[in-house]
This record gives sequence, C-alpha cells and structure tokens, in this order.
Amino acid sequence: MKGWFKSLLSLSVALLLLYIFFRGTDLKAFWGYLKKARLVYLLGFALGLVFFYWLRGLRWRLLYDGEGVPGIREFFMANVVGFSVNYLLPGRLGEVARAIYISRKSEFPSSYSVATVVVERFFDFFSIGVLLVFYLMSFPVRAARLKGNLSAIVWVSFLATLLLVLGILFLTFLWRRGKLHRLEVLLRVFPAHLREKLKNSGRSFVQGLHFFSSPRRALYFTLLGFLVWLAVALQYWLGLKAFGIHRPFFQIIPFIGVLLVGVSIPTPGMAGGFEVASKFFIVEIWRYSPNKAVAATITLHVILLLVTLSLGALVGLKEGLKLRRQSQ
Repeated sequence: MKGWFKSLLSLSVALLLLYIFFRGTDLKAFWGYLKKARLVYLLGFALGLVFFYWLRGLRWRLLYDGEGVPGIREFFMANVVGFSVNYLLPGRLGEVARAIYISRKSEFPSSYSVATVVVERFFDFFSIGVLLVFYLMSFPVRAARLKGNLSAIVWVSFLATLLLVLGILFLTFLWRRGKLHRLEVLLRVFPAHLREKLKNSGRSFVQGLHFFSSPRRALYFTLLGFLVWLAVALQYWLGLKAFGIHRPFFQIIPFIGVLLVGVSIPTPGMAGGFEVASKFFIVEIWRYSPNKAVAATITLHVILLLVTLSLGALVGLKEGLKLRRQSQ
C-alpha cells in the first residue's frame, strides 16, 4: 500500500506540474514552432545524449582499478540501463540497476559498484556547482540580470557544493586515520531508521574513496566531471538552437542548474519538473515566447526519453539473447 501511495502521489505531482506547464498555451503557435524546428540541431541533441552516456562511462571507469575491469562499452551500457530504469520507475532505482549491471560484467562486488555510484553522484554536484560559480564570476553583467530567486538558487547550490566537498575531505581524513566510527555520535540525533540509512550511505561512499590514493586518477576524474557537464551544455545549446533560442554557450550552464532542480522532483520520467523548470528559464530569464518554450521543452524531453529508452531496449535485447544462448 505504501508503494502504491508513493506512485500515486508521484503521478499526481507530475500531472499538476504538466497542467501548470501547458496552461495558457496557444496550440496553433505551438504547432507552428514545432514545424519550424531545425532537424540538424535536434540530431545534434540526440547524438550529444549518446556522447554523454559514453563520457560518463569513461569517467566512471576511473573509479575501478586492478584486474577484471570491464571496457568502456560495458560502462556505457550500464549508464544506459541505469538512466532507462530511472525514467521508468520512481525512487532512483536506476543507480542500483547500473551498479548491479557493471558488477555482473566484472569481478567487483555489487557493494563496491554502489560505492562508486555514490562517489560519482557526489562529484556531479561538485562539477555543476563549480561551473555555476564560474558563470557568475565570468559574466557579471549577465548574471546581474538574473532574477533574485534564480541567483539565490545558484548561490545556494554553490554553498551546498562547498559543504559537500568539505564533508568529503573530512570523511577522507577520518577514514585514513581509522576514526570513522566517531561519526556515529553525530548520527544519534536522527531517528533509528534514518540513522541506519545514513550509516550505510556513508559506508558505501567511504568504500569508493580508494581512488584518492592516486592523485593522477583523482585529477582525471575531476576534469572529466567538468567535461561531462560542458558536454551537456553543448547538447542543450544545440537543442535550443533548433527552435531559434540562440544564447551564448555559457548561458546554458545556469539553465542546466535550474533543470537539475526541476528533475530532482521524483516523478515518472522527470515529467512535469523538467517542463516547468525549462519553461521558467526560457520565458522568465531569457524572455522568449511561452509557446516557443513549450515547443522546445516538450521536443527535447521526448528526444531524451526516446533515445535513452531505445538504447536501453537494445541493451536489454542483447543481454536477453546472450542469456538464451548460454541456456541452450
């Protein structure tokens, strides 16, 4: 019953957000913008998504060391599987799915793979947070034109990222000194069930910190983290150009930051949160037509889902055929 309630609540939130998103849309103008969309840029957006999964796989592989590490192709397919599951099911189950997938393709236990996923997600927040601050520092005039609420979101994101990095350094210090158990004192303020979850998450994260033993690998991983999000910015820069939304490349960075806030709302396929966040930025910050914003947002979201789920289906079909051959 609890699971059904969560699913129903998630669906209700998605429908409410979609209603807010579509409210006041002129269908004639909407279809007009769709017909004028430039396919070459939309193709670039789709190919950029494939490159995004590959680049994430390249970065993720750096967290593995020793014998039995799969090739980049396996990490690419694991990312596709994980994001497909995230789009189909609530609760970020895709993170667990991709960890299990890569463990089955390697000699590493699932607990290790889960730890690498936790570390990877931490550094995602770090990378986008740093890029947002660079945007604010490098483009003070444009940044000053942002609305107060958006500026607050950006700066809060940066502060949260800074606290996250400090927390990582603190955990690393305790881990190297063998004093990690002292954190249990701080966890006593939380309820028992939450305390156990925090302990498990912390344990998984610490297990993945081994890669810090190599400064070079840590540097490569960090640089690839920035490259991943710059590739996302290039992808959306191309996708938005398809609808005549021409913005300087680095103005896409805060757009992505707001998108991440929207997709953090746990709805099926990111429905609603993605749309409202995208329309808000395109209309309120960049001052484009709401109908153009709706056309661009819906198209990019549909491509995002279609490409990911199609790749996920291909991976599933490949694995199914492989299992069938093994059973014969």
